[in-house]
Amino acid sequence: MDLERKTFDSCIHRIIVWRRKKRMSIIMLVIILLMLIFGIQFYVVDQKGSGVEGNENEDDAFVQNIKVKFIEAAKLSGQEKPIKRGGGILITNNVERFKHINYDSSKKQLEKLEVPETDQQLGIPYVPIDHNNPFIPKQRIVHFDLKGAPPTISYLKKIMSLSKNMGATGILLEYEDMFPYSGKLAFLSAKNVYNIEQITDLLDYAKELKLEIIPLIQTFGHMEFVLKHREYSNLREVPESPQALCPSKNSSLELLRELISQVLTIHPTIQYLHIGCDEVFEMGECEMCRLEIRENLFLKHVQNVVNIVHNINPKVQLIIWDDMLRHMSLQNLQSSNIGDYVEPMVWVYAEDVYRFVQPSVWDKYGTVFKTAWTASAFKGAFGETLYIPNAKRHLENNLRWLEVMATQSMGFKHGLRGIVITGWQRYDHFAVLCELLPSAIPSLILNLLATSKGFFSVSHKDQFLSALSCPLPNERRPSPFLNLDGDPNLWEKLSRCLFPGNGFFKLMYRLHNLEQEAKEYLDITTRQKGWMTPYNVKHNYSLPLRVEELTQDLPRVYHGMTSLARNAAEVLSGIVDNYTISEWIEQRVYPYLLALEKLQNQSMALKSVRYWPARPLPLLRDLERHGVVIG
Repeated sequence: MDLERKTFDSCIHRIIVWRRKKRMSIIMLVIILLMLIFGIQFYVVDQKGSGVEGNENEDDAFVQNIKVKFIEAAKLSGQEKPIKRGGGILITNNVERFKHINYDSSKKQLEKLEVPETDQQLGIPYVPIDHNNPFIPKQRIVHFDLKGAPPTISYLKKIMSLSKNMGATGILLEYEDMFPYSGKLAFLSAKNVYNIEQITDLLDYAKELKLEIIPLIQTFGHMEFVLKHREYSNLREVPESPQALCPSKNSSLELLRELISQVLTIHPTIQYLHIGCDEVFEMGECEMCRLEIRENLFLKHVQNVVNIVHNINPKVQLIIWDDMLRHMSLQNLQSSNIGDYVEPMVWVYAEDVYRFVQPSVWDKYGTVFKTAWTASAFKGAFGETLYIPNAKRHLENNLRWLEVMATQSMGFKHGLRGIVITGWQRYDHFAVLCELLPSAIPSLILNLLATSKGFFSVSHKDQFLSALSCPLPNERRPSPFLNLDGDPNLWEKLSRCLFPGNGFFKLMYRLHNLEQEAKEYLDITTRQKGWMTPYNVKHNYSLPLRVEELTQDLPRVYHGMTSLARNAAEVLSGIVDNYTISEWIEQRVYPYLLALEKLQNQSMALKSVRYWPARPLPLLRDLERHGVVIG
């Protein structure tokens, strides 16, 4: 009995001790947790370094916010992880703005503290340019390609004013068929051509803005707008192609004399005239031209054009594109004296300028010419059918040009004149429209700002956003004002801006999404699934239930495209004429409407069948035409 009592008492004692230990463990755990919470509340850093001393009056969220900002700032400045020291965290290699901050200031002042943006964070391409001593081209010319898709004069004025504010010094006007030719040349002008009063108005406005106007007339290659007509087909270098003019015929020079005379009459005070002469793909092929060496043929024709211009206005300095000169020998260029009467415009629209114009070519140009121009692009250079430019690629192209110009300018007696930022409307007269001007305004401003400042960085944020009439950044949720890596088309950051043509710019993002959806839907319906393939449609052989399933989304996709077409017509009104609006919709949206309507008609036919023949279906006899004989 005693043994049982002792055993019972021992068990009771152990239970009491265990409960006491458990209670003490819980108390200790609570104390440790409180100490941890208490330690997080105070973010202690040495006051002589860069840090904040804890303050019991600050709320948890605010202190945690400051802590996060310091850690992010350290990462941006190259410190991957904060280094622990003592009771807090020491941020090393921090940016200068975080040093010696008076953390006794008010909470509102501290809340304004933002993590500094960096060029890398914005996705600005790295180009080794000295920001403290940048090369700034003396002339920054914006190119307007008008062929076959003329912006309204009122819209051009807005863009010219915007360009002037961003540092442009002039405009290169490539009229092609948008010039109001008269007399025997009147039929060369497009039916939606500008009239003389409109052009005069535009030139007067440019004069008010102190923008220099440089007209561009094609005089050798890219003569399609003239040579496509029966009346001048006899002047083609190759009878089947209207691309290049035969330089050996006197009537070719008479044509050029009339073209140039009419343009110079409306531009009596110009200092420069651009005479084209690029991409003469067909040269030295007719019976007369074969008798001469191609290089001599080209140089002789340029000299003839110069003589025509100077007989009309001897004060005009001539510019030509340089691509036909790149592979010519130094001896031929020097013996022709071409350096005395034209200035080359070296054009490269890709990022690697030296890949296309090697240092040896620059040395040759520096020997032959006293000065030269360069040409980059802000649109119309990376794909014949693009509808919005890749701003990052264009920015790198312009920044690379600044790097090249800083080096090569010293190789010319009079340095480099400046840079032309081209914006092509079509790749040639017969090509479809590429990026329309309003979709490329952000790219234009980005690249104009870069060439006018000699570089582009976060320091240009306010000027860039102000020029595009963008809303002020959200101070509560700060984010980079550009994201060229993830958003090279600038849709994400600039969709709320109110620059001229912003409605069409935003519409391009909608087009992008709808186009992807329509392509995917058509592919799934007619290729990936097995009931509406061309085979099913040809033989009218399918399961109506499956066809019904496949066409459930068709009305929604079709409605999206029709809505896009209507909106495009609305936002382009007042920016381009009705012919351009119709052409753009026909090229971009109408093919999807036709494809979706065709699919709808095919589905109706397949669903209307109630009885089907026994297999096998008929042989494809057309295979015999291809040499495939079955049976």
